[in-house]
Amino acid sequence: MIKAIETKYNGYLFRSRTEAKWAYFFDEIGVEYQYENEGYQLSNGDWYLPDFYLPKQDLFVEIKGAEPSQKELDKCTYLADGLNKV
Repeated sequence: MIKAIETKYNGYLFRSRTEAKWAYFFDEIGVEYQYENEGYQLSNGDWYLPDFYLPKQDLFVEIKGAEPSQKELDKCTYLADGLNKV
Protein backbone atom coordinates (compact mmCIF):
# COMPACT_ATOMS: atom_id res chain seq x y z
CA MET A 1 0.00 0.00 0.00
CA ILE A 2 1.29 3.45 -0.94
CA LYS A 3 1.41 6.01 1.87
CA ALA A 4 -0.47 9.25 1.21
CA ILE A 5 1.56 12.47 1.08
CA GLU A 6 0.10 15.37 3.06
CA THR A 7 -0.23 18.44 0.86
CA LYS A 8 -0.88 22.11 1.69
CA TYR A 9 -3.21 24.00 -0.62
CA ASN A 10 -5.49 27.00 -0.20
CA GLY A 11 -5.04 27.18 3.57
CA TYR A 12 -5.78 23.48 4.16
CA LEU A 13 -3.51 20.57 4.99
CA PHE A 14 -4.92 17.74 2.92
CA ARG A 15 -4.23 14.17 3.91
CA SER A 16 -3.19 13.30 0.35
CA ARG A 17 -2.16 14.89 -2.92
CA THR A 18 -5.25 13.42 -4.50
CA GLU A 19 -7.50 15.34 -2.09
CA ALA A 20 -5.54 18.53 -2.81
CA LYS A 21 -5.97 17.95 -6.56
CA TRP A 22 -9.74 17.65 -6.08
CA ALA A 23 -9.75 20.90 -4.09
CA TYR A 24 -7.84 22.56 -6.94
CA PHE A 25 -10.39 21.16 -9.40
CA PHE A 26 -13.30 22.50 -7.34
CA ASP A 27 -11.60 25.92 -7.24
CA GLU A 28 -11.01 25.90 -10.99
CA ILE A 29 -14.68 25.19 -11.77
CA GLY A 30 -15.94 27.60 -9.10
CA VAL A 31 -17.45 25.04 -6.72
CA GLU A 32 -17.40 26.06 -3.06
CA TYR A 33 -16.22 23.29 -0.75
CA GLN A 34 -15.49 22.61 2.89
CA TYR A 35 -12.73 20.15 3.69
CA GLU A 36 -13.28 17.69 6.56
CA ASN A 37 -15.73 20.17 8.04
CA GLU A 38 -17.78 17.96 10.34
CA GLY A 39 -17.65 14.39 11.66
CA TYR A 40 -20.71 12.20 12.09
CA GLN A 41 -21.52 9.32 14.39
CA LEU A 42 -23.08 6.62 12.25
CA SER A 43 -25.97 4.39 13.26
CA ASN A 44 -23.55 1.46 13.63
CA GLY A 45 -21.55 3.44 16.22
CA ASP A 46 -18.57 4.29 13.98
CA TRP A 47 -17.42 7.87 13.41
CA TYR A 48 -17.02 9.19 9.89
CA LEU A 49 -15.36 12.36 8.62
CA PRO A 50 -16.23 12.98 4.95
CA ASP A 51 -13.48 14.53 2.84
CA PHE A 52 -15.49 17.31 1.22
CA TYR A 53 -18.87 18.92 1.63
CA LEU A 54 -20.21 21.03 -1.24
CA PRO A 55 -22.72 23.36 0.49
CA LYS A 56 -24.45 24.74 -2.60
CA GLN A 57 -25.05 21.22 -3.89
CA ASP A 58 -25.69 19.80 -0.39
CA LEU A 59 -23.38 16.96 -1.37
CA PHE A 60 -20.56 15.01 0.26
CA VAL A 61 -17.55 13.92 -1.80
CA GLU A 62 -15.31 11.14 -0.52
CA ILE A 63 -11.94 10.56 -2.18
CA LYS A 64 -10.86 6.91 -2.35
CA GLY A 65 -8.64 4.80 -4.54
CA ALA A 66 -9.82 2.69 -7.44
CA GLU A 67 -11.08 -0.08 -5.19
CA PRO A 68 -12.47 1.18 -1.86
CA SER A 69 -12.91 -1.41 0.87
CA GLN A 70 -16.33 -2.68 1.85
CA LYS A 71 -15.96 -0.87 5.20
CA GLU A 72 -15.35 2.43 3.38
CA LEU A 73 -18.39 1.87 1.19
CA ASP A 74 -20.50 0.92 4.21
CA LYS A 75 -19.57 4.16 5.99
CA CYS A 76 -20.79 6.18 3.01
CA THR A 77 -24.04 4.23 3.01
CA TYR A 78 -24.56 4.71 6.76
CA LEU A 79 -23.93 8.46 6.38
CA ALA A 80 -26.38 8.77 3.47
CA ASP A 81 -29.01 6.76 5.35
CA GLY A 82 -28.55 8.77 8.54
CA LEU A 83 -28.89 12.08 6.73
CA ASN A 84 -31.78 10.83 4.57
CA LYS A 85 -29.75 11.40 1.40
CA VAL A 86 -30.43 8.03 -0.23
